Amino acid sequence: MPAKNKYILWAVIAIILSQGKSYAQQYQTTVDMRVPFVSAPTAINGKSCIYYELNIANFAKDSLRLKILDVLNAINSSAIFNVDETRLKTRVKQPGISPKDDNLTLSPGSFAVIYLEFSLPFKNTAMHLVHRLEFDLLNGNKKTPVSIKGAPISIGSKAPLVLGPPLNGGPWAAIYEPSWKTGHRRVFYTINGTARLPGRFAIDFIKLDNNGRYATHNEDTIRNWHGYGNNVLAVSDGVIASVQNNFPESSTLSGYQSPSPENATGNYISIKIGKDQFVFYEHLKPGSIKVKPGQKVKRGEVIASLGFTGQTTGPHLHLHLATKDSPLGAEGIPFDLEQFKLLGSYPDLSTFGKKLWRSTVNGASILVSKERPAPNSVVLFDK
Repeated sequence: MPAKNKYILWAVIAIILSQGKSYAQQYQTTVDMRVPFVSAPTAINGKSCIYYELNIANFAKDSLRLKILDVLNAINSSAIFNVDETRLKTRVKQPGISPKDDNLTLSPGSFAVIYLEFSLPFKNTAMHLVHRLEFDLLNGNKKTPVSIKGAPISIGSKAPLVLGPPLNGGPWAAIYEPSWKTGHRRVFYTINGTARLPGRFAIDFIKLDNNGRYATHNEDTIRNWHGYGNNVLAVSDGVIASVQNNFPESSTLSGYQSPSPENATGNYISIKIGKDQFVFYEHLKPGSIKVKPGQKVKRGEVIASLGFTGQTTGPHLHLHLATKDSPLGAEGIPFDLEQFKLLGSYPDLSTFGKKLWRSTVNGASILVSKERPAPNSVVLFDK
């Protein structure tokens, strides 16, 4: 190559190297975010709602502080749901970290879960979502704002399984609330090396009288609770998968001793009602279970009685649907109820069991079909 051409070539290379920032993509190690499990939407108050968890792992060498999370339509980037810093504090959990600590700051190598529940803009329509997370990288007094987009998920258009009533009559309070820090929605169990959330959609049913009381006279005696001993019903045709019927029962609340987490269910029944679909009934009365593994049951059949066994603060029926025949080692999946009458709700649970629930707007019961009872609502099932 002529000397002149070599000079020109090296001059071009020198220019390229001197402007390397324009040609080389900058890379910065930050976070890994992903959604480990996505289920179908469920209908609540006429809206299609989705529940899932976003896992965040800090791979950066610096700590970071979470600021904003946006859930976007992956097709056109329109906003579906937004969580600002104030609301993030109520939705973020770092396993092993005290709730008193700053749960929005993740040290290098740490991990957090963001619990998400929100309404979708369309009912029973498939959607593709993606997440945009904004946070500050912290290096001493220096804050570097970072925004990343990722963790895409697909939500199918298929509606959740519709179940029959688990109980007769009522009124029954459907007790659950996604924001409770120690509620079923937020309690993971690690079984065989995998963390799962079996109670993601669990509901605890407590029977009330027409004055909103759950017991008569001395509530310390469990037989005085209105729900105690009530018939528990098969919510679908199916086959009994497993039964636990050897847990004793305290006759009083004051004499109750909480069992270990692995015995949280107390006496229970599991019914296989479809592929990867198992209904769990927990806290059943000792000696009341009328079915055996392998037995076929029909929807509406009496299978047991409501009791006071396992981890519980009073007689009630715990109901959830999961992917495996394991009370703690399966993922909770949504379900809707075929029909119920909505009587009202308890916006303030401090009045629960002491005062009458807040009635519906017109004071009359509302017939609801193929929905999930809203948190802490009061419902009536046909006898």
